[in-house]
Amino acid sequence: MSNTRASVEALLQPFTEKNEGTLDYHGLHGFLTALTICPTVLTEQERNENIFDSEAKLPVATAKELNHLIAHMQTAIDRGFNDEEEGFSLSCEAELEDHDDEALANWCTGFMVAHFLNEDAWFSTNEQEVCELLLPIMLASGLFDDEQEFKDIRKDSKLTEDMCSQIPEVLMELYLIFNAPEEKKPHNTGKRRL
Repeated sequence: MSNTRASVEALLQPFTEKNEGTLDYHGLHGFLTALTICPTVLTEQERNENIFDSEAKLPVATAKELNHLIAHMQTAIDRGFNDEEEGFSLSCEAELEDHDDEALANWCTGFMVAHFLNEDAWFSTNEQEVCELLLPIMLASGLFDDEQEFKDIRKDSKLTEDMCSQIPEVLMELYLIFNAPEEKKPHNTGKRRL
């Protein structure tokens, strides 16, 4: 994944320098992770507008390279969710210990950008559970820091740290809800005999 990361960073850097709303590598990884968990049909233009936070007119060669890199990243993300040994890992896994880390905030912001594109689909089933599972990602993104609930959580650094450290586990739960709902069902649904 390191070669892909270097290529993505090199491609995005000129855009992130011009527009701070452009997703960086971690933001793009979060964005694609959300689209892998809850697929949303986007045209290439719509996808790019969300990645670059504007209408980006990419040269043909750059657009082709971006499509190739995104396909590679999405395949790796999906494989991670389905790999029982290695499992899924964030692009900023090492930064999970630091809930104020910029890479983690960028990853979570990218995830939320994709989430906002199709909120109805995210909450169409298991709304309460999905809301609760999204909380650590919402917290780490920093997008909701003005809301009282998040202000209160942020006051407790241990709680904030604990919530952020749960993100990989939370993502796996979300993936199962949307992609393997039968695995989420309890195995014994019959009534207990007394």
